[in-house]
Amino acid sequence: MDPGTSKAQLRSRIRAARANRPVDEATPAASSSTTTASPQVTPTEAAPDSTPHPASAAAPDTVAPAGSVADAAWTLIRNAPVRSLLAYAALPGEPDLEPALDRFLAAGGTVYLPIVTRMGEPLMFGRVTESMTSLSPQGRWGIREPAQDGTMLTAAQLLSPAVGLDLIFVPALGFGADGARLGNGGGFYDRTFGPDGQKPLGSGPDSSGAPELSGPRIVGVCFADELDLTGLVAEDWDLRIPAAVTEEGTHIFRA
Repeated sequence: MDPGTSKAQLRSRIRAARANRPVDEATPAASSSTTTASPQVTPTEAAPDSTPHPASAAAPDTVAPAGSVADAAWTLIRNAPVRSLLAYAALPGEPDLEPALDRFLAAGGTVYLPIVTRMGEPLMFGRVTESMTSLSPQGRWGIREPAQDGTMLTAAQLLSPAVGLDLIFVPALGFGADGARLGNGGGFYDRTFGPDGQKPLGSGPDSSGAPELSGPRIVGVCFADELDLTGLVAEDWDLRIPAAVTEEGTHIFRA
């Protein structure tokens, strides 16, 4: 079967399954309450003496329910020192990380989101300045994004030591057994972070010849029944993911 046709069929099947998934499973209810320790966030700049350290700030009691994708993402965040991360604002049916992201923001962490500028171009990125709930849908797909202004970052700027990104959540419709990612078909993540992209993840020295510092941890996001998709293999230009978080926790792919 033609690889493009095979992927199209997989996308169609998974989108149909997501459309029939219970709403509270696909989009975790932010009203559920669980008491959890604050994440080990560290500020990107030294805060004034009058400002409490983010790690000591009181995190809200409202978090994702146990057993949700957001709950698993929160566990991953809090178990590693994270000061800033890249995530995404979920569309209907997608695994929703919003409860974990708002909790991270409230504890002093920094969240960046992708911004789609034009078809066929790499993603840009913006910082969430308030909460995820403050964002409004933008563009042809109605994706919630930070404002498209002068603070937008390129992939190279986002991955620079100045930003200090520690974690990247990459959304997907599913993954193959080796971490091959099934995206929505627009090619934005491949064009940005893939082997032939604007800023390949783990790409080594930059254009100045300086060695790249230890990069952020890369984690895909999907539902557990979307792992190990039969027949899905990575093309040469595809972004390959080493691990994914689902409602069942973190799954490590075979090399």
